Amino acid sequence: MGALDKASGQTATYDGAAWVVGTVKGAKLELAGAQVVGARGAAVANPNVGTVVDEEARAAIVAILDRLRTHGLIAP
Repeated sequence: MGALDKASGQTATYDGAAWVVGTVKGAKLELAGAQVVGARGAAVANPNVGTVVDEEARAAIVAILDRLRTHGLIAP
């Protein structure tokens, strides 16, 4: 069962025990027929080894990985 919580503008669903506001559950998100979000991917290790060290590139890669982890697209 679902309803709109007018105060917050979010969808509310009843999970059998309580109302849950603002949580959307599903297996995937499709836009225009293309899947854009699915199940969370596996963790990706930060770069920390190699024969050539490029600190700027490593910093950029770490920043990208941090954003993906924060967003929940890859595991921490």
